Amino acid sequence: MSRHLGWRLVAVVRPVGATVYMAATRPAGEWGMTTRLYDPTTTDPIVRGILIVTMAAIVVGALALVRATVGAKSHHVTVRVDNQTGLAVQIDALNTANARVGLGEADPRTLRTFHEVPDIGAHWTFVAGYGGREVYRDTLSRTELADRNWTITIPADASDALEQGGIR
Repeated sequence: MSRHLGWRLVAVVRPVGATVYMAATRPAGEWGMTTRLYDPTTTDPIVRGILIVTMAAIVVGALALVRATVGAKSHHVTVRVDNQTGLAVQIDALNTANARVGLGEADPRTLRTFHEVPDIGAHWTFVAGYGGREVYRDTLSRTELADRNWTITIPADASDALEQGGIR
């Protein structure tokens, strides 16, 4: 059995920019439902606030990226280590205040390239170690390093004392 609820839909449309009013009503004396659509050219203040904050964050982020790319230049160099010893050695670079930058390990009898090494100043001290023991140390100026194409050579006899002691 089907029952008719007596709903009717009334729509009133006014000129552009005016309020559109739509109402679903029931016969007199019963509850009703109303939906209003307001002028589409106005925005909700909360949405407008969120949009402004979002745009401000995007602009600040873009400016920070531009500054990091253009303004604050950090200098990095590529250092090559020609390890002529028979041992894989750990290479570190020290500045004049003995702040240490670990470059990595150079395999025996190979030329190892270390990319993006931070420029630590006018004078560099390179230390090669094996098993916690220093096998080679050399202090060079930035100019000397540039003349050598940023390549340091660890001579083959640098690890002789360790190798003669049975370390291989």
